[in-house]
Amino acid sequence: MRLALLAVVLGLALVSAGCGGGGDESSGTPTDEWAEGYCAAIVDWTTERRRATDKLRDYRSLSQDAFAQAGAELRSATEAFTADLRELGAPDADFGEDARQAVDLFATATEADLADIERSVEGISGPSDISTAIVSIAAALTSINKSFTTMANSLSRIDPERELQTALENAESCDELGI
Repeated sequence: MRLALLAVVLGLALVSAGCGGGGDESSGTPTDEWAEGYCAAIVDWTTERRRATDKLRDYRSLSQDAFAQAGAELRSATEAFTADLRELGAPDADFGEDARQAVDLFATATEADLADIERSVEGISGPSDISTAIVSIAAALTSINKSFTTMANSLSRIDPERELQTALENAESCDELGI
């Protein structure tokens, strides 16, 4: 049971891992500035997600309080992320409204996944509920990652001239994201 629990916790940590770093300088055009803000928001979010889930890596210290704290931190980080993305609005380009819609769909789906995480954390009434919560939280984080991938793929499809892709490649905050 301990090995299974450890495997699930490590999987949870891996699912929530992301890249961090980058700067906040803009490249000039409105699309460049949008790309810089987009990547900066991702960098902040992945860093905060990693911090929240790092607390859950040591299966010996798992407790209801640890889950409650991690859940609150995940919620806070993800709410800030979706708010940052929504504040970006639409890039000033032909594909701008499509980009805004892709971001909004991601934010809406993520809010539902956050509610699942919250329910999982609230459902912990003792040590026996922790493994169930881990599985539920991991599933919600996986869903968030899939929604994020869908958003990123949508953003690449809506830009036949590759203006956004070029802006993302040139944005300093995107460097460590591999974009």
